[in-house]
Amino acid sequence: MPVLSGAGVPPALKRWLPPASCRAASSVAPGLPPGGSYLPFSEGQVLVHPHHGPAVVMSYQTHPRMQKDCIVLEVQSSRLMVWVPVDQVEHVGLRPVLDGAGLAALFAVLKSPADDEDPQWSRRFKENSEKIATGDPMVIAAVVRNLMLREADRGLSQAEREMLRHARRPLLTEISLALGISEDDAGGRLDAVWSPSDAAA
Repeated sequence: MPVLSGAGVPPALKRWLPPASCRAASSVAPGLPPGGSYLPFSEGQVLVHPHHGPAVVMSYQTHPRMQKDCIVLEVQSSRLMVWVPVDQVEHVGLRPVLDGAGLAALFAVLKSPADDEDPQWSRRFKENSEKIATGDPMVIAAVVRNLMLREADRGLSQAEREMLRHARRPLLTEISLALGISEDDAGGRLDAVWSPSDAAA
């Protein structure tokens, strides 16, 4: 699995990366045994936590209280240190940044027709909130698509406009990291999906 180097990371994220000596592609986080149900994440690799967003793999350690082998992450936005037990990686939803195929799938979701949604605002809002909370980029992309198309067709309530802004944020971060561009440029790629030129990705 490739490890992001400093050159491939947007400027806003570079300060969260460990020194270059910790980013060698062959350097698996200390103590990580081969195999297992988790992916072989490497020190310095940028991962996406479904609730905390982008985070950098700092090390592999045994948690002093849980006595479990954990991947130790530093969250980009808050510098919070998060310990994820290696046997819970899949359950938590920790994953690498989308690769080219994943990004293509994301934009395919964004470009597809809207889902049939519940006409009652409160139920629709609840369903969308639950989907956003999953942290799954494909699920969130569908929410963003539905809200964008609804806004163009009949407009959104203030609460749904705020939901749209909230749902766009993780997609902008994902596109930014995947392509090595700024979030402003990622926003342009996202908005282009619904523009006449359809210039996205």
